Amino acid sequence: MIVVGTVIGLAFFLFVGWIISTEMFQTRAWRRRVASGDNDIVEALILEAMGSWKVARPPRDVPASLWAGVQRAELAAATADLAVVQSSAEGEFRSIEGRREQVSSALDEAFALAARLVEMMLYDVPNLSLGSVRVDVYSTFTADGGAALQKPILTTTAHRPDADGIDWDDFAPAEILVRFETAWETTDAGLAAPITLPPIPGAGDRQAS
Repeated sequence: MIVVGTVIGLAFFLFVGWIISTEMFQTRAWRRRVASGDNDIVEALILEAMGSWKVARPPRDVPASLWAGVQRAELAAATADLAVVQSSAEGEFRSIEGRREQVSSALDEAFALAARLVEMMLYDVPNLSLGSVRVDVYSTFTADGGAALQKPILTTTAHRPDADGIDWDDFAPAEILVRFETAWETTDAGLAAPITLPPIPGAGDRQAS
């Protein structure tokens, strides 16, 4: 029995070691492909991470509405130097003394969402260290005919050297985004106004507006 137990134990440790070694070799292979400029593996790594976010529960410090925006995010373009992701944000309303009142504007939510996505794209994608991240946030507007349509209200491009110097827990989203290349506009009433986005790298002449 001692011999059998020893053999089983040895086989178990060999199996675990094989799994660890295989994962290490795979990780190194992925990083080599990223370093060589393989955009396909960059895209695959980002999509895998975003897929895990879509099924994950929100962290304790993240409001459900903000996490829903993270889960709505879509990858628009990806290279070893820059990833472009897009999502949407709406104003937040609550019942206060029997009345529905706005407690957070679409632009407030867009700032929070953009900051969160920048942080996650830079630091929460396994086996990938992007140089820059661009986040475009859309919101819903009403067309002349009454139909709902989404237009961009905020865009930000963050470069890793700038992001690495930020204490993400100590600053509000707006304070974080002003350190990056961030653009937004407001109406005379202070509401979010549609903006024109710069072209998406790698997407030809396509431009969202």
